[in-house]
Amino acid sequence: MLQFHRVGIEDRDRLLPMLTEKDRGCEYTFSNIYLYRDIYDASVAYREDAAVVSFGHTGSYLMPVGCCDLEEIVSELPAREDGTYSFVCITEEDTNRLRDAFPGRIVSVTAQDDSEYVYSAEDLAELKGKKYHAKRNFCSRFERLNPGYEFETITEDNIAEVSAMNEEWYSVRRDSGLDLSADYACSSGALREFRELGLIGALIRVSGKVVAWCCGEMISEGVFCTHVEKAFGDMEGDYAVINRDFARMLRDRFELINREDDAGDEGLMRAKLSYHPVYTLKKNTVVILS
Repeated sequence: MLQFHRVGIEDRDRLLPMLTEKDRGCEYTFSNIYLYRDIYDASVAYREDAAVVSFGHTGSYLMPVGCCDLEEIVSELPAREDGTYSFVCITEEDTNRLRDAFPGRIVSVTAQDDSEYVYSAEDLAELKGKKYHAKRNFCSRFERLNPGYEFETITEDNIAEVSAMNEEWYSVRRDSGLDLSADYACSSGALREFRELGLIGALIRVSGKVVAWCCGEMISEGVFCTHVEKAFGDMEGDYAVINRDFARMLRDRFELINREDDAGDEGLMRAKLSYHPVYTLKKNTVVILS
């Protein structure tokens, strides 16, 4: 059996090259696995040049990554009490790989309701055409009302200000009735270990005060994932501007920007669709007999 251990920051150097070899979505970024490790009881096991991430809270696995024979590596995984293995966040391509590797052993393939929204970096940066007319107006109003606003890359020199803004953002929403504990774990953890995680981020400053920030990392060559985007929302266009300016910063290196799923929130779904994704990355849960 493979030996699993709790995911630690020291796993990044070994696990990252395997995760970034292919675009499998945001769950296969090291920061997401690491920052949610306590919430999802994430652990990892290695087998030569391959790895498997386990989520103890559900008894499920991500798709094995790296160079491996799927049948061999799955045979070394602990099965659930009912004699099955559950693989979550599985792309259509990997679903077919599992079907080919385990003919006759697939119990079920269930579509998940957390598709990720993937955009052209150039589209987000330029907002050209009629379909982005409203977005351009939001940006124009923000620029008109906040002349001389500043856009900066997040560095060690300004990250303390970003952290302070992040704490304020959550404090004003503490009585909203929403459970923001997982969201807070991700954003605060990202800022706390920003350099160690190799994150890329930016902020907007108005009259010297940080009013918006965002960060993320590479999923695979040419594909970026925005993990966090925060703005107070009381300045019309602040979200639109941080989104646009961050895309301008990224577009020379990345063709696509994955802005993750909508968490089942209809308002967030409408907001993500309003930016006209190139495609949505659909994922399945695949259950296999041991």
